Amino acid sequence: MSTAERKPTAARRRPATGDPPGAPPPLITDIICGIDGTRSAYEAVRQAAFLAGAEGHLSLLVVTGHQGAGRQEASALAPARARAVSEYARKIAREEGVAALAEVEDRGPVAEVLLERAREHTLLALGAPSMSRLAHLLIGGVASKAAHELPVSLLVARRPRRRQGHVASTLVVASDASERSGALVEIAAGIASARGLSLVLMHAVHGESTRHPTRIAAQAARAKELMGAEVEVCVMPGHPAAAIVECARQSGATLALLGSRRTRGLRSLGSVSERVIYDADCSVLVLRPEDMRR
Repeated sequence: MSTAERKPTAARRRPATGDPPGAPPPLITDIICGIDGTRSAYEAVRQAAFLAGAEGHLSLLVVTGHQGAGRQEASALAPARARAVSEYARKIAREEGVAALAEVEDRGPVAEVLLERAREHTLLALGAPSMSRLAHLLIGGVASKAAHELPVSLLVARRPRRRQGHVASTLVVASDASERSGALVEIAAGIASARGLSLVLMHAVHGESTRHPTRIAAQAARAKELMGAEVEVCVMPGHPAAAIVECARQSGATLALLGSRRTRGLRSLGSVSERVIYDADCSVLVLRPEDMRR
């Protein structure tokens, strides 16, 4: 049973490049957070609130689910604990000045319910997984399932090593110099401008065929135009996933933004976005293909 009435689902506006300068992209203003009482889940609420801002809205969802069968069947999270978790998450959002609706769902399995409900929003926020990528793949963890299916864009939040006022201060956006990544860079510029972040545009080079200095320079110039501020460019050799993680580390970023091709089956084992989600020291925001269309 829910702890509050559900908001009617409104038509979702896709990110647009024509929004006024300084306006947050619609993508980050309607966020659902999956919370389970862990520190990483509360950090996801805090960072989602920062991204959403006063213009946005958070839906805070505790999925108790069920485990066991017959006489051994029980909720994964006791009702009293679930209510306490949802109220504490609301308190975090309230302190950040963001409107939030908290709910408890007693259905299961947890991952399936959470992803089902995520489709009603534009962004799903989760705490960073505590287990390795391989372990999550084997047991079907929520973060792995969300990254594989990507029903909406995904924020995986990690607590910054050092807090300096804001949840985030530097945003790294990964570009492969394609037209699609051009839209991604514009979204990054919109987020950075709206939330007062510095922007680093990174490009991984793993062979001559991936070297595109002219396109990257054009994307950096466009981001500077949209932000009215300088944009740092970071070109790193190596596999894209490793290069993104290293660039984020070197620049002290607390948020990395990248696009997903939403690969399935065996191909997904080499997914750049999923590797970054597990290997990065910072939070990671992964946009699904539909959210990167111009």
